[in-house]
Amino acid sequence: MLLLTEDALHLQCRAANKTEAIRIAAEAFEKSGYVKPGFFNGMMTRERSVSTYIGAGIAFPHCAKESLDLVIKTGFQVFQFPNGVSWGGGKVVFIVVAVAATKNEPIQVLADITNLLGNEVKTTLLARASTKQQFIEQLNKA
Repeated sequence: MLLLTEDALHLQCRAANKTEAIRIAAEAFEKSGYVKPGFFNGMMTRERSVSTYIGAGIAFPHCAKESLDLVIKTGFQVFQFPNGVSWGGGKVVFIVVAVAATKNEPIQVLADITNLLGNEVKTTLLARASTKQQFIEQLNKA
């Protein structure tokens, strides 16, 4: 099971579109030492290939296989977009769970995340959380 820390949680984010939201995530990973420069391009390549929207107002952006060499260490970060971000096709995202992972690690991270974020009611509560502690407590509720 994944453990979300306050350092990996970003509240009150704003983005005009999914490209900007993904850029915010890629820059946070780079700043935190998880990835090398160019990771954003790898994430966008993946997004253009297949949307990372997974339902219930949640997106799971990660990089394309061709860009795995840009990952320094595996990790994930969560971004709250209380006003939502258009993800295309009429889909709106409120929670972005971005992953930097090598090999098959994104599959395990995705499995853990989907278990945690299984419904729209929970997503709505997470999107409205005003503090990191409140967000983490809501995320960990059964």
